[in-house]
Amino acid sequence: MKTSRILALLTAAVLGYFCSQALFAYDSLPMEGEAQMLEPDEIPGLNATPNEVDGPVRMLDPTETEAEAQAATREKEAVDSAEAVQPPPQIRANEAPEEVEAKFALVQYRSRAKAPDFQPEHVDTLSAKEIDAMPQTEQREALKNSIRKVLAANAKRAITTQHNSPGDILMMALPYGADARVYQPNAQANPKDRSEPKGSYLYSIGTLCWNYPCAGKTLLRSGGENRGENRIYARVGASYQKRPASFLAMLAMSNIMPNYEMKVGGSAYTIGNLIASEKAGVSKGMNLSMALVGLSFYGEVDTQWKSETGDNWSIERMVTEELNRSIDQGSSDVTDWLLGLTSAVKLYEEEGRTLRGPMALARRQLGTYHDFVLSIQNENYLWHPKFFLFKGSSADAYDTLYSSGHILRWLLLSSPENKLNTPKISKAVASLASTISRVPTNVNAGTMSDRQLESLAVALHALSIYNQRVFGEEPETKEAADEKTPAESVAQR
Repeated sequence: MKTSRILALLTAAVLGYFCSQALFAYDSLPMEGEAQMLEPDEIPGLNATPNEVDGPVRMLDPTETEAEAQAATREKEAVDSAEAVQPPPQIRANEAPEEVEAKFALVQYRSRAKAPDFQPEHVDTLSAKEIDAMPQTEQREALKNSIRKVLAANAKRAITTQHNSPGDILMMALPYGADARVYQPNAQANPKDRSEPKGSYLYSIGTLCWNYPCAGKTLLRSGGENRGENRIYARVGASYQKRPASFLAMLAMSNIMPNYEMKVGGSAYTIGNLIASEKAGVSKGMNLSMALVGLSFYGEVDTQWKSETGDNWSIERMVTEELNRSIDQGSSDVTDWLLGLTSAVKLYEEEGRTLRGPMALARRQLGTYHDFVLSIQNENYLWHPKFFLFKGSSADAYDTLYSSGHILRWLLLSSPENKLNTPKISKAVASLASTISRVPTNVNAGTMSDRQLESLAVALHALSIYNQRVFGEEPETKEAADEKTPAESVAQR
């Protein structure tokens, strides 16, 4: 009797314990509209390194289906293998100056790659590994063929004045310079008449310089009452220039003469008027990288001017400002910065000047990046989407093109001739060409985002530079480029 009572009490106690645990668990569940808070240690992968997490960690959009989330993860596997790296320290202009007499190359070029009669959806190219496996005597020819096939296939990518903005046309002019074309549909054409031309090709630079409407927008505006009647300005922002002086920088890298004609409304101007406007717009604290590219090409070492704010400026002062500007090492800001400094140093060297003060510091800064850039190539000889912050790769073609195109373009423009055939550079060029070939040539540029179009254009720009410098494409003189008079095709519309 006593035993059975004890067993009953024990049973009741056990049942009571489990019931209380169940009630506790129920009370601890989040109610509808209530968030369940987790401690940091409870969140999987939050404090783990990339190697400790199984697969990439990404934020999920609550509107995504499971299938969409899985597809996004596969497509946007941004970092397959990444390690943080430390970019070179930034040299400030107030450091002790030194004299430097070593030469630093920056070529001005124009690619003369022509578009083929056909327009394939995909371009067959050889990867860096495939070229590396070939006999050494065949590697050079194979690389040249891959580069030229990619350049030619993309030369007639669907860029039109109807669907593409001035910013799009500016970008796609980079690889082909004064030979770049844009298609102008004929709105009056009868679609049923197959014999009637449905449109014509215009020179891209002429289209922009004559302010032809592109996607309903025009790049240029006149100076206005307070800025002088002889001024002409290129708009900055979405659908226009990404940053100030990008248009002038493109004209400089295409070797267009400063007396080349420009038009706004019924008034005639020249690139010289645009140069004067860019000089007037220079101010302390702004990003001067593209202005340095343009003004170094069109200017002289001893040239000085006053900005609209009344400050005195020169190329040397612009370099000083750029050296002291904080640079984003994880974006194209760093490669634009390097390109601007390179252009200024090249100007001094062309005039036979010894580099002193900030110019010597700029030359030293550029030298610190050359070896560093080659040391952070990934297994495909390209670069991580975060530029100089990580060493690794991306599964996304556009991310790879964006960073690798910007980095390789600067490297090819600034390296001396005897460095261009080194394995690390030639393999990077081969890999970039192979990556570009993953973007079908029948994809309309109007369907691409601004970043995707910039990725493609700058990567093609890099290939064009290598093609000209290594494979004997002689750059045309400024006079020859001017004789092309691309604006004439616009006048004939």
